[in-house]
Amino acid sequence: MYSTMKRLFFYKPWRTRFGALLLALVFLGDFPSGSLAAGGRKDRAGMDSPTETSSPKAREEESGSGEAAPDLYWRLVEEKGTTLVVDGAGYQVPLRDYRRIVVISPGAVEVLYMLGAESAIAGITSGRDPIWPEDKTVLLPSVGNTARPSLEAIIALDPDLVIGNGMTAALMGDLASRGYPVLIHNADSLGDIFNSTLILGRFTGKEAEAQVLVAEKEARLNSLKKELTRKPLHLKGAFLYSANPLMAFTSGSLPGEIFDILGVENIAGGLNAAQPILSPEYILAQNPDFLFGAMAITKPEDILAADSVIGKTRAGMEKNIRIVPSSLFLRTSPRILESLWELYGEIKTYVKPEA
Repeated sequence: MYSTMKRLFFYKPWRTRFGALLLALVFLGDFPSGSLAAGGRKDRAGMDSPTETSSPKAREEESGSGEAAPDLYWRLVEEKGTTLVVDGAGYQVPLRDYRRIVVISPGAVEVLYMLGAESAIAGITSGRDPIWPEDKTVLLPSVGNTARPSLEAIIALDPDLVIGNGMTAALMGDLASRGYPVLIHNADSLGDIFNSTLILGRFTGKEAEAQVLVAEKEARLNSLKKELTRKPLHLKGAFLYSANPLMAFTSGSLPGEIFDILGVENIAGGLNAAQPILSPEYILAQNPDFLFGAMAITKPEDILAADSVIGKTRAGMEKNIRIVPSSLFLRTSPRILESLWELYGEIKTYVKPEA
């Protein structure tokens, strides 16, 4: 059974196309937070594995499968004849059907609606940004704010599974200690997004729908890659998440992967600091063609006012500075493929006439 499930959830097409996608993800306010700037899985979401739960790596070694599993946040492990889903924090649940899921991760809510599995949702959270599809999710029972859900409200819904986010590590530990099955949903890369989509499909009896959805989105991605192969952008840019000081997403992030797919040189891509600050000298030397602001940055003027050197770059001189909603490129569901096309449409307007 385990080998069959591995073929289902770690199937070769996107595994080989995306390669090792070890990309960290952080959200602000209503979304999972962690070490996006750090660009590493180790510190993501500040989560420690529960003391009574062994690490996913240890469980793989104990399983004796003899095969190296992809480094994905949700992984399948066989233990004593049962196939388990183990997350990067060490929480585990059996791979089976669930019918009363409290979903704290907005991205996982989107996935369940995309699969037509919304009947399995017992409750969700609410926050700064509405969760797609807004006209339907507003009607669902709420267990509080996405960043600070109510333990009592969750328990009152008597869930058979709770899917948390990176900000709810402590809450997940509390629920697990009370006997509730929990998983943290941290889809840090396209590989993680597709993998978790397939597993959510298995949780809700929508395996076929999940496979079709992933295949459709992969085709959409391949179409974009072909377009970029035919007409590369030849641009440099940055996703900034702070203007004071100027800080940007590194290559070890979902925005970094987006730049890689689009063939854009990320001027912060090679920086190794956990929270890289872009110095005026560095920005001037890199001379980005465009700058995107997000999260703590609310208007382009914030970026221009951060340092006078911004106005001396091509991005500043030509006003190629935009604010991009965080949910557009930090979306932890397959809908991020539509966001990729939107970002491509914006970025290609910055291509130099001679390029």
